[in-house]
Amino acid sequence: MTFVFDLDDTLCDSDGYSEKYIKNFIKANGLPYKFVSKVARFAERKFDWDRDVALDWYKHYGDQMMLEFPCKKYVKSTLKALKYAGNRIVIATARATDWHTDPEGITKQWLERNNIDYDKLYIGRIDKEFICEEENADVFVDDDISTTGKVAQHLHGLPDKHIYLSTTLYNQNLDVAQGVKRLNDFRDLLTIEK
Repeated sequence: MTFVFDLDDTLCDSDGYSEKYIKNFIKANGLPYKFVSKVARFAERKFDWDRDVALDWYKHYGDQMMLEFPCKKYVKSTLKALKYAGNRIVIATARATDWHTDPEGITKQWLERNNIDYDKLYIGRIDKEFICEEENADVFVDDDISTTGKVAQHLHGLPDKHIYLSTTLYNQNLDVAQGVKRLNDFRDLLTIEK
C-alpha cells in the first residue's frame, strides 16, 4: 500500500511547539501581545498580526523551529512498522520559499534527525489530491480540513481509499468532509486493510 502523509501538524507538532518562538519574536520586536484565539492554525490568526508580521516571524525563526518540531505520539513507531511491512511512505508538505528560507534542506534534516524512512518527498505548493493520484495513494493523512476534503472529493468513487484528518487542537471541533475519518491515534493506521 502507499501512504501519503502531510508533515506539519500531521507527523510533527508544529502548531503547539511554535508558541515559544512566537513569544520570543513578540519580545524582541516590542510587539503588542494581543492574543485573538488559541484555537487557530496560523500565527496571524492567533494574534492580531497581519500577514507581513507573521511572515517576518517565520523568516526569523522558521528554520530553527522546524528542526526542533517533535514527532507526534506513535508516529515513529507506526511509520517504521508500515515500512517494515512493505508499504510505500510518501511525504507531501506545502513548505515553500515564501515562508521558509530552505524548506527542502530543513525538511530533509528533520526527517533524518527523526529517523523517518520514506520513499518519496514532495515539497512546495502542490495540490495534494494530484499527489495522491500520481502516487496511487491508498491512504492519505493531513491535518488540514480543506485539504482532506479536496482529496476525498477527488478520489471519490475509487475503491479502498482511506482519507484521514489528523486531529489537532485547532481542528478537533470541526466536522470532517464526507469520505474523511478522524485519526486520533497513529497506531490505527496499522489496522487498515486493502
